[in-house]
Amino acid sequence: MTILAEGSLDNTARQLESTLKLPQNKAMLRSSFQNYSDIIQRKADGVRLNVNTAIFTNQDFPVKKSFQAISEQSYKVQTTPINFRDPTQATSLINKYVAQATMNRIATFVTPAFYISRANGKCPLTLLERAKKVFYDDKNMKIGEVDMMFQMAPFPYSRLENINAYAVELPYGLDRKTSMIVILPFKGESLAGVLNLMSKVPFSSIVQSLEDSEMEYVDEDILVYLPKFKISSDFNLNIVLSKIGIKDIFDYEKANLLGMFDHYLYLSRLIQKAEIEVNEEGTVAAAASGAAIQNKSTPPVFKANRPFLYFIVDKPTRSIVFAGKVTNPDNLK
Repeated sequence: MTILAEGSLDNTARQLESTLKLPQNKAMLRSSFQNYSDIIQRKADGVRLNVNTAIFTNQDFPVKKSFQAISEQSYKVQTTPINFRDPTQATSLINKYVAQATMNRIATFVTPAFYISRANGKCPLTLLERAKKVFYDDKNMKIGEVDMMFQMAPFPYSRLENINAYAVELPYGLDRKTSMIVILPFKGESLAGVLNLMSKVPFSSIVQSLEDSEMEYVDEDILVYLPKFKISSDFNLNIVLSKIGIKDIFDYEKANLLGMFDHYLYLSRLIQKAEIEVNEEGTVAAAASGAAIQNKSTPPVFKANRPFLYFIVDKPTRSIVFAGKVTNPDNLK
């Protein structure tokens, strides 16, 4: 969307800039974007985060040279003209790119349309046992069973009164620069209520609370239970973006993308396809031994056996790179 803003003019550009909170200074925007991209794509011990962006254009309608130069120089995005008159070939080229970018996790990405993709994450927990465990709804009614994982370690943990929920942070890799933050509503609280409260506070305050907790309770063990899950989703974002202020770009009469092309076009669809798998593979957090905890008081228990939220977070930038919710155990595979 930031790159589209570079190719937009007039009210179309203003809506994108306002909603995305983009600075008016284009040089500052491009520099900040480059720095951000460099940080989140750094190599980390045990963690790999890939961010890939590509522009595929109709070969019959070339992109403006000025926009192509900005895309390549400031956003590291290559513009590839392809023959959309041959839908099979166009689909094959785009799907091949996305498959490579997501390490084949998303192999079939498009029928001729435009999509956006995110890759997967893994959780530093071990499988509790093969027996199923009960999963409840917001009203504490049994709605199914799940494969439950567990781990006891000094994970950052906090009780967040301002959003009526508990939070725990599960680090990825030894350098802990990427982590999964799980938000679990207090008993009796709904996930919708927590999300409403979260909309009123910056997400960085949750990250800060967990960091403060980690400093205050060094080496204090937390017993964490989390179900295994694998979720795929496919969203049309047009309606969502229109509701928050990005409207003209989807309107064929109002869209102004003349910064990209010499003729009038509009964005017909903006679709996100996502997949995440959280299981016991790739465990990096060491479990405390029985002897180490025998003389301690019972550690706090974080048991995600009811609806919860999860966020994959890049810690240096405090950026959310993946987010979702688990509400129904029947949808976890």
